[in-house]
Amino acid sequence: MRVVALVFAAGSADTCHDQTGCGECVNRTVVGVHACYWCEIDQGCHAVGSAVSPCTPGGADDACISLASASKCGHKSADACDAAGSDASKPRQIHLSLGGSGGMRVTWKTRAKVSTVSVMYAEDMSTAVGELATIERSVEYLKSQGGHGYHHVALMSNLRQDTTYQYRIVCDGVTSRVRQFRTESSDHEAASFLVVGDMGYGAAGEAVASRSRIEILKDRTNLTLHVGDISYADDSFLHLHTSCPEEFCYEAVYDNYMEWIENVSDTKPYMVAAGNHESECHSPACLVSSEIKESLRNFSAYNARWAMPSLESGGVANMWYSFNFGPVHFVVVNTETDFPDAPEADYGDGGKIIGLKAGHFAPNGAYRAWLNTDLQEASENRAQRPWIVAFGHRPWVFQNGTSRDHAVEAAHSDLFQKYGVDLYLAGHVHSYHRVSPRSGNPAVPTVVTGGAGCEEFNSDKKSTGEFDVNGTNALWDYRSYNKDTQVGLLEATTTTLKFSAVASSSGEIFDSLVIRKAATESELYV
Repeated sequence: MRVVALVFAAGSADTCHDQTGCGECVNRTVVGVHACYWCEIDQGCHAVGSAVSPCTPGGADDACISLASASKCGHKSADACDAAGSDASKPRQIHLSLGGSGGMRVTWKTRAKVSTVSVMYAEDMSTAVGELATIERSVEYLKSQGGHGYHHVALMSNLRQDTTYQYRIVCDGVTSRVRQFRTESSDHEAASFLVVGDMGYGAAGEAVASRSRIEILKDRTNLTLHVGDISYADDSFLHLHTSCPEEFCYEAVYDNYMEWIENVSDTKPYMVAAGNHESECHSPACLVSSEIKESLRNFSAYNARWAMPSLESGGVANMWYSFNFGPVHFVVVNTETDFPDAPEADYGDGGKIIGLKAGHFAPNGAYRAWLNTDLQEASENRAQRPWIVAFGHRPWVFQNGTSRDHAVEAAHSDLFQKYGVDLYLAGHVHSYHRVSPRSGNPAVPTVVTGGAGCEEFNSDKKSTGEFDVNGTNALWDYRSYNKDTQVGLLEATTTTLKFSAVASSSGEIFDSLVIRKAATESELYV
């Protein structure tokens, strides 16, 4: 069936490509058969069966219009063309991030290039026109196949503490619905954080249970911490029951993930760390196209789609930065690049053989120098923010205290201990591990929360076997678990820091770590 479609497409390609409008495109016939579809993303007309459009993957069906019976487009009526222009300019995938003191960034995507963008915000948009946010950038990082959309960032500033704000986005006259967020409390006494790591998209990404659990937990939290590996767009070719093994699905999967989490990320900040799956695209469809793989190398999609407070904290892009919230100073570390023997120091996740050049976001030594300065300042500011919590992608200890990723450890561990980091949150390992130092062990308590569900979760589980282990040895109290996917809840007061591991399917809290400021040793609950 696919061979027939491609042969038909070859004969129809020129005929379709010549059509410049949506209506002309979808009504075009070849020998009496509708042969074309309109793609809202690149605003182009393509032959059904064509493999050169951003609307080709199954995950992009809602972005195309066609009357062809062989088409899988989500819109099957020419009437859909009436809304095609506004849909292309519609703000999508809206997500917030903290923007320094008194600031909140909002990031979104439009399928088409737009001439004018604006963000208005006020405490009550029904009674006020609102302030205009500062537009910081609009970028298209992937021009291949006619282009895959534009990513926009705006900064809302001069926000008052402990206040609810409303905002709306306008792109070429197309307005989003009004959304709202609440700023940090002025007393900094308590806050709660949703923690996820290594999370794919949908059933193919084995993440449905975790997404459902996030929906249940989101109202209890102030913001989300994602410890790397966001969407697993680079693993889309592993979706064996879809067309993705043979088609370019990276963008469609990433877009779908962002739509999937929007009702979490458009009202509460979603703070991210770089993981190895952000580094590049190594699917067969990427490897055969030098344009695509070059455009997606060195964390380019990650750094375009997200906008973290690196400017305000002296960091670099979304690779490393810090922020304050409640009684916690968070430092977001880079476990992938820019230190000696870093995993992606010179090449992306595909390695030297198929990976592309990566890393070198700053001069040698700059990352360690920044980390030292940030932690020193945070340590000196404990009267205001008593806790220092670091999060990044790779751990250097897991299971019962087993070491791993020694280069990552060498780049971070001594500084963590020097400045008394209270907790390190990581992912990368697709299961849960809590390792808590005891008996004079100077190491930092570590929670590995990489089991939200991804394309590799069940394959890893088959490799290791199912486990649920807890115990104590000379240096560590530990818990390891992979019986279910999992998310986390971090709750902080001025005297207590508590992490709860939540089984995604059942909601059971199967492990907890409590650290009290007055105690000499963490209190552990299983």
